[in-house]
Amino acid sequence: MGWLWGSSESSETKDKLDPSLRDFLESEAPTGPKPALPSRPKPKSEEVAKTSPKEKSVDSERPVVPPESQFQDGRYAHLWKSYTPQQTLLDQSKGEQEKLKDIVDAYNDRRAEIGRVAMENCALEYMEQFQCMKNPSFKQAITVCREETRKFNRCYDLQAKFLKALGFLSMEKRSAEEDEKIQMHADKLYQQLMEQEALIAKAKEEGQPIPQFESVLSKRNIAQAMGGKPLGSPQQGLTNSQDMDEDNEVWSQIKPERRAEYEQKLAELPEEDREFERKALLAELRAQTGMAKKVEAAFVEERINRLKRREAGQSTVGDVIKRLWGWD
Repeated sequence: MGWLWGSSESSETKDKLDPSLRDFLESEAPTGPKPALPSRPKPKSEEVAKTSPKEKSVDSERPVVPPESQFQDGRYAHLWKSYTPQQTLLDQSKGEQEKLKDIVDAYNDRRAEIGRVAMENCALEYMEQFQCMKNPSFKQAITVCREETRKFNRCYDLQAKFLKALGFLSMEKRSAEEDEKIQMHADKLYQQLMEQEALIAKAKEEGQPIPQFESVLSKRNIAQAMGGKPLGSPQQGLTNSQDMDEDNEVWSQIKPERRAEYEQKLAELPEEDREFERKALLAELRAQTGMAKKVEAAFVEERINRLKRREAGQSTVGDVIKRLWGWD
């Protein structure tokens, strides 16, 4: 519709219109200046050079628009002052039982998601097993694809443990991009483990000294993987006191009898798998502790709301039943 305001690019099109239609469109076209958007705020570099320290503090207190705004430079900030995200409104409208159900469902969903993510990371191993089952060679038919199945099962098991150790089970809110990063880092640690095992196997075949590697799930290796840096060399130490301190902090929150059961199960595992199982177990215990804290906080909030309703004379039937059962 730019030709209604006399755009030169469409003048020829306007001349080809029927005279009566052209007169009608010109009479109905809006008149006056076109509305303009608010001017973009000046860059901070220019403002810093021209403003005093007092004015700088005022600029730093300028209201920030939420991410839902199309104009992240501060325009229309006054219209977003009373804005409440839709998810916040939904959370506020939920009852106590719904909040508890959301906490438990979120934890169960994370546990189920680990299986799906581990399956994606082991897609190549799964395809090898599938092709072996579908069209096996003579040797594979005799062994019933035992080697391919063992390789896939170990990949799936280790990937799941690495995901747990990297915090995939934690109850903190994460975006899909953050979950994908954890998935990639878990696969990176798995590939590093495969390289280390290949070097050890080669050294044994050649009769060379077996190289000693730092644990793939050490604090340093996890930090390097999460930061996108290359992992450690074979010459690094085999222990990490900071790792032990964090592990002891988790164990201190577990009852002695349960800890004895966990340690007994770990002692029965092969030495090469014991460290991975221990890290995955500790990560799972951390996630369970986080979920328990959220459930406890929900119970406390529910009790406070129940007491407020009682003081205001607005107790529900459920509040009366809980009081008779001694929940107060």
